[in-house]
Amino acid sequence: MTQAYGYTVPYSEFLPYVMQYVPDASEFIAENAIKSACIEFCEKTLVWQYNVPAMDVINGQNNYVVATPGDTKFVVPVQAYFNTNLLIPKGPDELAEIYRMGDYQQIQGAPQYITRITKPEVVLVPTPYVTQPATLYIKAALAPTRDSTEIDSEIYEQYAEAIAWGARARLYAQPRQDYTDKAASIEALKMFRYEINRVRMQVTKGLTRGSPRIEFQRWV
Repeated sequence: MTQAYGYTVPYSEFLPYVMQYVPDASEFIAENAIKSACIEFCEKTLVWQYNVPAMDVINGQNNYVVATPGDTKFVVPVQAYFNTNLLIPKGPDELAEIYRMGDYQQIQGAPQYITRITKPEVVLVPTPYVTQPATLYIKAALAPTRDSTEIDSEIYEQYAEAIAWGARARLYAQPRQDYTDKAASIEALKMFRYEINRVRMQVTKGLTRGSPRIEFQRWV
């Protein structure tokens, strides 16, 4: 797995935060629950961020694939710039309203907006009318892929206990197991959602201080 922060750690590192509460679960099942919790945590908090190497902007091309490190997937762009100009995130419906006199994907000009139609691509609007090397800068939120075996150590160091709540909620919710506990699952899920909201607010405040126009919440 290619690192986006520093080194990586296997999902088994989270086991001490989970197995002491669900000792009857197998480690294999527990690791799968941990992985799922890591994916959800990263997708919903946008806390794992990566500066994508500067991309070339091509005349007449409006869609660009966002490449991420191995065993990670692109969640959303949390910041994007064309040259030094901040690109404003807009949904397809919003762009259709802005460019109501024509198809926004057919209009050419200096890009002002960024949107998504399919993952892992982003679409620049208007479509660039000149070719300019290394002028598209994207800070991407990442999450692990389903076939990953590791996660960045920084996520583990800072959020192991928060992620463990999500893993335990999944394990307790499994039916017809010795460790099935509906009440405990509800309580663990409540704590997991609390941690997600807390971290997401921290991320939002950090991005807002860095760029008051970022409006990244439109992507969720």
